[in-house]
Amino acid sequence: MPARSDVMTTAWMLYRRDTRLRRPSTAAARRRWFARALSTAWTWERQQATDATKTEAQSRAERIANLRLELLRIDARPFGMSIARDRAMLTEEILHLSATSLASIAQMAA
Repeated sequence: MPARSDVMTTAWMLYRRDTRLRRPSTAAARRRWFARALSTAWTWERQQATDATKTEAQSRAERIANLRLELLRIDARPFGMSIARDRAMLTEEILHLSATSLASIAQMAA
């Protein structure tokens, strides 16, 4: 369970960042903005707590899934944009992570 003080610190940081250039004019608007920042801070802390409990293999599998999704986004770029370099970097990272996964599976089997 995330510490409340950490969540509040993050919420105030988000609120200050969001209101640096434009200030809500009423107290109700300021409360709404801070409520949104607090909600975001709780979500971030819960996600970090969940990520901390994942094993290395689970994290690697999630990263591979995210990279494959990013490949789909790159393929959907307009014709005028170059995709070759980005696509090559992502496929290289996917291959590296897949090879690492296979090596760790082989070690566990041995």
